Parts: sequence; structure tokens; C-alpha cells
Amino acid sequence: MYSSLEKEISILTNNNNLSSEFNICEVGYEKCRSTKPMEYAPINYWVLHYCISGEGFLSTPFFPERKITAGDFFIIPSNCKNVYYPNRDNPWQYRWVGFSGNLVADYFSKMKLDKHNCVISSSFDHKMDVLFQDIYDEFKRGNLFRTNASSFILFDTIDHINLKTNHLSQSEILFKNILSYIDDTMSENISINQISKFNNIDRTYLYKLFKTHKGMGPSEYIQELKMQKACSLLRKSSLTITEIAYETGFSSSSYFSKFFHAKLGNSPSTYRKQFIIN
Repeated sequence: MYSSLEKEISILTNNNNLSSEFNICEVGYEKCRSTKPMEYAPINYWVLHYCISGEGFLSTPFFPERKITAGDFFIIPSNCKNVYYPNRDNPWQYRWVGFSGNLVADYFSKMKLDKHNCVISSSFDHKMDVLFQDIYDEFKRGNLFRTNASSFILFDTIDHINLKTNHLSQSEILFKNILSYIDDTMSENISINQISKFNNIDRTYLYKLFKTHKGMGPSEYIQELKMQKACSLLRKSSLTITEIAYETGFSSSSYFSKFFHAKLGNSPSTYRKQFIIN
């Protein structure tokens, strides 16, 4: 049986958090022995595992029992009871990283991992084993920035695995094209009819797509997008208010200023002054 683990088990912890948003609080690995199923109490952080050999089983109150094999990723969600144990005849070996912070659930969600979906199936990849080892080693040395950097490389790799295994539906592909079209033509002050016509769909279906994927109508989405871009340009660029108005698809700077004030309660110039150091 393949094994890259030095000992039967190792657990390292760290309570010196870099921020309240994202931290690596624990790393470890284990060559598991045959044990009976056991329910574990909830913990207040997320744990991402990578099975490097053998087999095991995982379940939670929200996720039915699933067999885990080498190459699979599985998570223990924060504040969630869980049961996981090795296959008696072929006990698993795995590595893990524990994550805490306000942003962890969002990051995991983007990788299609949450309390209802705790497993990503894949074939074993030696490079992934090495990446977990790198996170472990840097954590052990106290190199927190390097540890975080390697963790985001891990997240990106998992995201790419998802892209290979989860094909987008036709409506998802269409909606991505619609968003790209809106972003490319924002400065032209496009209408809903133009968006529908360009993508060969009617207004009703366009509205349905936005409600499904964004939870809002197309007009509301475009307004929010304009505001995001306008605020970014006001903070970071040297463009004039008039230039920003045209860049974000407004017909005049006066209409832009009125719209901006209605949304944020400040004029564009007042908003910009907050980010200028005299």
C-alpha cells in the first residue's frame, strides 16, 4: 500500500490567527487502524481531508454515508456532528488541514463543498499529496504566509478538478455569455431588449435566468454592476466624474450624480474625497 506518511499520526495546531476572516488552525495526517463507526462532536472550524490510500466512510446528519477512496477529498463542516471511519479490510490513510474564519464557508462553497456536499471524488494524484505535505511543513516551521499561499493553491487545484468533472448546463453557459456581454458593453448604456436580442432569447427568459442565477432582475443587476465599477473608478482612477459617468454607461454626469446619490447618499465627488489623502 502506498504511504508517504512518516508516522502513524501527527497533529499540529496554531491559535495565533492572522485574521478573523481566514486562518489555518490545524494540520495533520494519520495511518488509520480498523475501528468501528464513531460519532464525533461538532468542532468550530472546517477540516479538509485528502485520502492518499485505502478506503473509509463518512456521513453527517445532512450527508448520507459515502465511501471514500484514494484521491477523494472530504470535509468535516464546522459545527456539524459527523461519523467517519476506515474500511476494516483496507483502512485509509489521509492528510488534513483545518480552516477557521468568517470566509471559510464561502471559499468552500465556491469549491462546491458544504454540509450537504462533503465529498469531491477524484483519482489519486501524487502532486496533491505533496501539496498537503508542503502545507504541513510550512505550518510546522511557523511560516503562516507560505502556509496560506499553499492553501490557496490547493483551493485553486480543487476548483480546476470541479471544472473538469462538472459540465455546465446549457442555461449556465448561456448565462455566463450574457454576463460577459453586459460587462463588455456596459459603457454603451445597453438596454434589456439589446441584451435579449444579442443572445437570441426573449425578455421573459432573460428575467428568469437572472432570478435563477443571481436572485434579482437584469436591470437591478446592471445597476449594481454600474455602481461597483463607478465606486472602483472613483477610488482608484484619475478619471473625471464625467468620464466615469460615460465609462459606466450613463448618458450624462448629472444623471450619474443623481443616481449615485440615490444609491449611496453621497455625491460622487464626496465619495471620492474619502479616499484622498491631502
